[in-house]
Amino acid sequence: MEKYKNAGRRRTISRILSLLILLGLLVFGISSCNFPSIGSLLPVNSPTELPVENIPSPTPLPTPTPDIPLVKPRTLTLWVPPQFDPDDGSTAGNLFKSRLNEFVARRPQADLRVRIKPLTGEFGLMESLELTESAAPVLLPDLIALPRSLMEKAYADGLVVSLDDYLENPNQDDWFNYAADLAKIEEQTTGIPFAGDMMVLAYKNDSGEAPPPDWNAVLDIGKAMAFPASDSRALVTLAWYQSLGGELRNENTEPSVMSVPMLDILSYYQTAQAANVMPYWLTQFETPQQAWDSYQERQSTLAITWTSLVLGSESPNTSLAAMPTQDGTGFSYADGWVWCVVASNPETEAYAVELAEFLTDPSYLSAWDLESGYLPVRPLDLESWSESPYYPTLNQLLPFAQLIPDLEIQDVLGPEIRDAVVSVLKDQVEPTDALDVLMGKFPE
Repeated sequence: MEKYKNAGRRRTISRILSLLILLGLLVFGISSCNFPSIGSLLPVNSPTELPVENIPSPTPLPTPTPDIPLVKPRTLTLWVPPQFDPDDGSTAGNLFKSRLNEFVARRPQADLRVRIKPLTGEFGLMESLELTESAAPVLLPDLIALPRSLMEKAYADGLVVSLDDYLENPNQDDWFNYAADLAKIEEQTTGIPFAGDMMVLAYKNDSGEAPPPDWNAVLDIGKAMAFPASDSRALVTLAWYQSLGGELRNENTEPSVMSVPMLDILSYYQTAQAANVMPYWLTQFETPQQAWDSYQERQSTLAITWTSLVLGSESPNTSLAAMPTQDGTGFSYADGWVWCVVASNPETEAYAVELAEFLTDPSYLSAWDLESGYLPVRPLDLESWSESPYYPTLNQLLPFAQLIPDLEIQDVLGPEIRDAVVSVLKDQVEPTDALDVLMGKFPE
């Protein structure tokens, strides 16, 4: 019995040892293997994530465009009379048109517009300028071609501006004297000259006779000498008057007449009328064109006229000379055309001046003058006339030509002197009586 008890104890101890050995092996195995931690097997209290809505991204604001200066077109309007029309098909017109196109090529922002206006009349240059200024200033031109007399009116009315503040060299010392005077009113540069004209004697050269240099030579020829005796400006008479040293204003700067030189002229008219050199029918001529037509029709052999009429027409066998004076001393009146800037604003005026200077550059103007029938305004430009048969006379007279009297003298003295001349040529009064009437109105 005891024997069975001992055997049972041994089996119990053996089981206990086996269990211990198994536990040891188990512990060793766990320590050497990467089993997940217990914490990872348990739920974690992490914050609940809200569902994300699909919100569209905000529209980006446009990026500001950098300020790039835009070149706005500059519109410049020119008014010119028909004889300066760039589209008339003439050589001068083509030169003018090419010059305008060249300006646009150099200034691509320029927009040039040319308007053709008659010289005089209801829609003439001056009349249109005055009407537009009062009724529709926006339609005013920026640059306008005007003869001296109209420039004086426009400046007096404040329609054109002085250019002294815009020109680098307003006192152009390379102009002929008459052109320098042509550009100024009351010492203000009010225009840029581009075309000249001069009073001369036109005569037929087919006879081989030399032109008469003085009054007596005209009488000796014994042929009619045409001039506009009824010209309201009396420019031929005023030219002879000034050639004799006559002054046009007294000490008070008022229009006046000196008796001695005026009597000499009126007396010569009486003598020439009696010799049929200045026949009464001259009193029918009010314009230089009428007197020139008389010459063209062979009604007269001599004519005191303007170079623009001679150069602008076909007149075979015609030469030019200085108009005859009492003692043969050369004297001549000159007139011309200028570019004037119409009053607007400083920026536009400056741009118009730039165009005017471009249109009067010698490189262009010397060629244009020769083709246009107008005289140069600079001695340098006259060189292009060296092949012209008129060159010797022009070269002699232009340097000494004198600008025609101002508008006040023409308007005040002109009609009164005209009346005296007409009355003598019609043999209605004696020269002394005609002079007395004049002196009563315009004392020395």
